[in-house]
Amino acid sequence: MLGMIFLLAGCGKRPQEERGYTIYYVDAAGTRLAETNYVPSAENFDELMDELINELEQPPEAGMVSALQGSVSLNGYERGIDALRIDFSKEYYDLGNIEEVLLRAAVVKTFSQIPSVTKVMITVEQEQLCDAQGQPVPAMDADSFIDTKEGGINSYLSAKLALYFSDEDGTQLVKEVRNLHYSSNMVLERVVIEQLIEGSSEGGKAVLPESAKIQSVSIKKGICTVSFDSEVNKELSESAVDPKTALYAVVDSICETCDEITGVRFEIEGEKDVKFRQSVDLDQTFTMDRSYIKEEELETQTSAETKLQETETEAVSEEGTDREDEEALTENRGETEA
Repeated sequence: MLGMIFLLAGCGKRPQEERGYTIYYVDAAGTRLAETNYVPSAENFDELMDELINELEQPPEAGMVSALQGSVSLNGYERGIDALRIDFSKEYYDLGNIEEVLLRAAVVKTFSQIPSVTKVMITVEQEQLCDAQGQPVPAMDADSFIDTKEGGINSYLSAKLALYFSDEDGTQLVKEVRNLHYSSNMVLERVVIEQLIEGSSEGGKAVLPESAKIQSVSIKKGICTVSFDSEVNKELSESAVDPKTALYAVVDSICETCDEITGVRFEIEGEKDVKFRQSVDLDQTFTMDRSYIKEEELETQTSAETKLQETETEAVSEEGTDREDEEALTENRGETEA
């Protein structure tokens, strides 16, 4: 196996090696990830990679299969300062949607546990992996994948989430964009809320307690109804956020991410005639409200939208010019033939 290393220092015995690694496989049905614990004996980075790759290729238990399906082979790896590149053979592109994303998830989740590896990039025959639209797939970490714990999946979908968290004052919202893959068994609106509960990765204040549970998410005629358990009403002592700001973090995140949603309703323990944190009446439909978004965020978004509109206008203008040139050429040809 080819090992292409930027940093040659040995990794030695670290707490991660002592605790062991979670190695990811695919269940026998081929619909979701399965896992087992493994404690390596490696003394340096190369030996650790050899052990982890060997474990990925050889499932230890019945009911598990390797995520490396068909004739796909792992060509080698390349270690950067804080990233790891895994290179596969050209057969990678022969994998189906489910097989491909489960392999990607198994590889990223397994190798991102290595100390100092924060991202994993996948290449095919030394070229960066591209998605079905031909767009390069960026380096990923374990949080790039959301898998259901039961029932398996029909396929994986990718999404770009617009998540809003609170600013330092607890009165306005700051935006965080998160790209991930999720099971098609899950509704995107639920994924958005789960990511909000998970919290910000860029320093924003939490708007929902980690202990909050989603009881149900339903959608009817563009209105998303979310039912939480009573934990959602807990005050965040370490993160004093205005109740309305917290509520609109959820509303704005859902409405901006999910194109077909025009409003959001809330329930707590199945009841709608209740107050959120003793101050906000929940028996109403909430719609996108940009007044809660921090001014700098709005300026950035407006600038991006303006550039997009300018690009689209230029494209239409060029298309119109091309059409006029083509019509003029046709007329000239007609005159010449006459």
